Amino acid sequence: MTPKTYDFLIKGGLILSGAGIQKADVGIKGEQIASVNAHLPPDEANHVIDASGKYVMPGVIDVHVHPLSVDGLSGSSLTAAYGGTTSLMYFAFAEQGTNLVDTIKTYQEEGSRDSFLDFGIHGTLFDPAYQIKEIPQVINLGVTTFKMFMSYAKLKRMTNDYYLAAAMDLISECGGLAMVHAENGLVTDYLEDKSLERGEDPKQIFLATRPDYLEAEAIFRAISIASITNCPLYIVHVSTARGLKPIQQAKLEGQVVYTETCPQYLTLTNSIIQQLGPLAKFCPPLRTETDRLALWEAVKIGLIDTVASDHSPKAKDIYTPFPEASYGSPQAETMLTVTYDEGVNSGRIGLAKLVQLLSENPSKIFGLYPKKGVILEGSDADLIIFDPSQSHIIQHQNQHSEASHTLYEGRKCLGKMIFSMQRGKIVIEDGIMKARPGDGKFLSSKIDKRK
Repeated sequence: MTPKTYDFLIKGGLILSGAGIQKADVGIKGEQIASVNAHLPPDEANHVIDASGKYVMPGVIDVHVHPLSVDGLSGSSLTAAYGGTTSLMYFAFAEQGTNLVDTIKTYQEEGSRDSFLDFGIHGTLFDPAYQIKEIPQVINLGVTTFKMFMSYAKLKRMTNDYYLAAAMDLISECGGLAMVHAENGLVTDYLEDKSLERGEDPKQIFLATRPDYLEAEAIFRAISIASITNCPLYIVHVSTARGLKPIQQAKLEGQVVYTETCPQYLTLTNSIIQQLGPLAKFCPPLRTETDRLALWEAVKIGLIDTVASDHSPKAKDIYTPFPEASYGSPQAETMLTVTYDEGVNSGRIGLAKLVQLLSENPSKIFGLYPKKGVILEGSDADLIIFDPSQSHIIQHQNQHSEASHTLYEGRKCLGKMIFSMQRGKIVIEDGIMKARPGDGKFLSSKIDKRK
C-alpha cells in the first residue's frame, strides 16, 4: 500500500491568523503542518476531519498558569486543554531559602511526567538576594523569563527596588525577559491594615485598599528600572485604565514593554466580589466598568499584547472568611470562550486580533514562534477547531478544574472549541480527552529583545 501524503487532513474550514482569514485545508504529517492550501485531495490522507462552517485556529498559548493550586500541574494542563489551550507556561515558585535552579529542574521533571500539554516555565523569585545569581544557570536550562512580585510584602514575597534593579540588570545581560506583578506592596498592606483596625468589611473595601494609583505607580517604577537596565519587560495582568498610561508612554518612546491582561478583567467587575466574596478574591482585584472598557480599547489599539488566564484556583468556598481566603480563581478553561464571546461577538475585536492575543503574540514574545502559535507549513500541528454557531452555558459541573466554582456560572456563550490537536496528535475530540499525562514536552526558548 502506498503511504499517504498526510496523516490528517482538516478540510473545508476557515483558517484564522493574525493577518486575517482564508478558506483552506490543512494537511498534517507527523508532528508538523505539511501544507496549507485550497482543495487538498482527501484521498491523500489517512484521516479526514470536516471543518466546514468552522474556524481552524492556532492552539491557545496560555503564558500565565499557576500549578501550585488545587489543580496542580497535571490538572491545570487538563482543564486548559478543554478550553482550547495547546501550550502553556507554568510559574515555578522558588520559595524563601530554596534554589532557583533546583526548582526549575523539579518543574521540568514533573511537567515531563504529568503535563497533558507542551509547557514552558517562568522562574519566579521569592528570595532574590539569594536567587538572582542563579539566573545565568537557569537560562542555560531553557528558561529565559523571570517574574518578581512588587506586592505581597506581608507574605514576604515582595522584591524591593534594589533587587528589581539587580535582577533586571543580570536578566538583560543574559538575554532574558523580566516579568512583574505591579502593585505597590507596602502601601496596599498599609491600607489593608488601616481598614482592618477600623473594623471595616474587608470584602467591601477590598478594591479601595488596592487602588488604581498603586498599580500605575508600580508599573511606572518597573518601567523606569527596566529602562535604566535596558531590560525587556513583561507586565502581567494589567487591570486599570490608569495603569495603561505609563505603558503607552514607554511604548511610544520605543522601550521593549509587553502588556498582558486577563479574561476576568475584560468581563467582570468589582460587583462580582460583592456577590461571591472570597471566590472572587485575587490580585489585582476586579475593577470598575470604566477600567474594563478601557482595557478593551487598549486591546483594540494594540496597547495590550496578550490575554492570559492567571489560572490559580484555591481551596476556598463562599463561607471562607474574606481576609483568610487565598488569592486566585479558575480561568484557564473559560479563557477562550469568554474572550471570544465578550470580544468578537460584541464587536469589540475581530478574529485576527483574537488570534494575535491568544496565540501569535505569546508565541513571539516568549520565543516559540514560528514553531507555535501559527498555522504555517513547518509549524507544529497545534490547532483547534472552533464552532462559532454552538451555544453553551458555562457551569461549574461542566468544567474540568478541581475548583469549587466558576466565576461565570450560568453565562450563556455563543462559540465553542470542539476539537484540538497538539503536534499532530488529537487532544480533545467529541468532548473526550485523548491525550495522557506526560504527553507534553518542555519548551525552551531564547529571548533577546533589547534595544
